[in-house]
Amino acid sequence: MRKETTAHHMDGVYVLLLFAVFAGCILLVLLFGASAYEKLVERDQAAYDSRTGVQYLAAKVRHSDSADHIFVGSFSDRTDADADEIDTLYLQFVGEEGEVPGYYTKIYYYDGYIREVLCEENGGLAPEDGNEILASQGLRIERDGDLLSFAVTNEDGRESTLNIAVRSGGEEYGQK
Repeated sequence: MRKETTAHHMDGVYVLLLFAVFAGCILLVLLFGASAYEKLVERDQAAYDSRTGVQYLAAKVRHSDSADHIFVGSFSDRTDADADEIDTLYLQFVGEEGEVPGYYTKIYYYDGYIREVLCEENGGLAPEDGNEILASQGLRIERDGDLLSFAVTNEDGRESTLNIAVRSGGEEYGQK
């Protein structure tokens, strides 16, 4: 009788030990899986942050890519890039009925954000009046002929650059 009780207790210990090993393995798999998932999320967020600013600018340029509708200047003067310290991309506003003279979408960096505002050319708006589009540490915009160059400094200090050709209005692109 004593041997049966001892054998029964030993079977219970083996089952309990097997359950503990199984539970420990599950916990290790979950911990390693959570760590891997966290690294993937961080990597994806960094990739998103590095692409978003320049891709936003590229989409806006492509949307407004009409002959003589894209300018690079300063916030206070679209024809003079040195009028103030704020590099600004001017996109001529084109409504459903066609071009609306004197109205521009301005995209610029001010006070920690890439901002956008639709306004008259000399509408008297201040840089802080624009809508905050994306948190950033800086934006540099340059135009050399038909080539626009953007450099966005992300919140983590890394710079993303993009060069895009203004394709409208030129015979070299097959347009007449």
